[in-house]
Amino acid sequence: MKTNKNKIAAIDCEEAAKRFSDFIDNYLKGTAKDELVGHIAGCRHCFDRVEFEQLLKSKVASLGKVKPTEEKTAKKQLQLIVTKVD
Repeated sequence: MKTNKNKIAAIDCEEAAKRFSDFIDNYLKGTAKDELVGHIAGCRHCFDRVEFEQLLKSKVASLGKVKPTEEKTAKKQLQLIVTKVD
């Protein structure tokens, strides 16, 4: 890991990806969060991935809980959401 002038370690895309879920769920704190924020500020690929995962999580959450008999309908809805995001 490299460090920048503010003594925050620079992380690579692989390490950043490991932190996406915790970041989106607001569990990432301190240096780990600072490193990820610094990385996604300079990496368009990772920025886009975080943005997509945030959108996907919110769309899935908006579907609510699904009864087993509604599973087929829920899968179709999720496919429509993913298709619209692409």
